[in-house]
Amino acid sequence: MRYIVATDGSHASLKAAGFFVQHLCPGAEDEIFVIYVFPLPSDPECYEGVVALPREASDARIVEAARPILKRTKTVLAGAKCPIHDVVLVGNPARELVVFAMNLGVDLIVAGTRGRSPEQELYLGSVSSGLTHRAPCSVLVVR
Repeated sequence: MRYIVATDGSHASLKAAGFFVQHLCPGAEDEIFVIYVFPLPSDPECYEGVVALPREASDARIVEAARPILKRTKTVLAGAKCPIHDVVLVGNPARELVVFAMNLGVDLIVAGTRGRSPEQELYLGSVSSGLTHRAPCSVLVVR
């Protein structure tokens, strides 16, 4: 099976990674993609000429932001006996994770939730909610 473990370095995402490796016990034939999505504003064109937003995952600013987050998450996944791949994407986290899952035929996406109120979700959005509504595969949301 192919799994995505979505991470942003938060306590919730690390808890989800721990739950996944402890309860689902991926085997040697499985593959895990630990994915960090560098979020961009919903309308990045508004910032042109004001600030130079990164557009590519290879941008040094994104690489520096992603490195410690991926490392912490992979430490939590250390008990897995299968290959673990680092992936860095740029854009809307839910959309980028869904597209990645579709393109690679992922079987399960694992994500944490911060337990935001309905008002906060309306204003800030919710990656876990976006995943559960749009993913082409099963989604495990850990609270």
